[in-house]
Amino acid sequence: MSTPIDREKLRSIGYLSRGRSRPRVVEYRRSDGTRVKETTDELNNTVTEHATKDDRVDVLIRPETVRARIGVN
Repeated sequence: MSTPIDREKLRSIGYLSRGRSRPRVVEYRRSDGTRVKETTDELNNTVTEHATKDDRVDVLIRPETVRARIGVN
């Protein structure tokens, strides 16, 4: 038997992932000799760490498009 709270949880917006995976890490040297570490997470966002004096970090966010439809019953 469900309660109004349970029904409300079922009606709320949810997101099912494509399956969890581990972050992918790639380390390499650029042509000028600077070491670089790129980490791509399960949501396809990339963090690039540069081994320079200022320890620069670049972040590339790739959000997924959310499509919603509203209907009246």
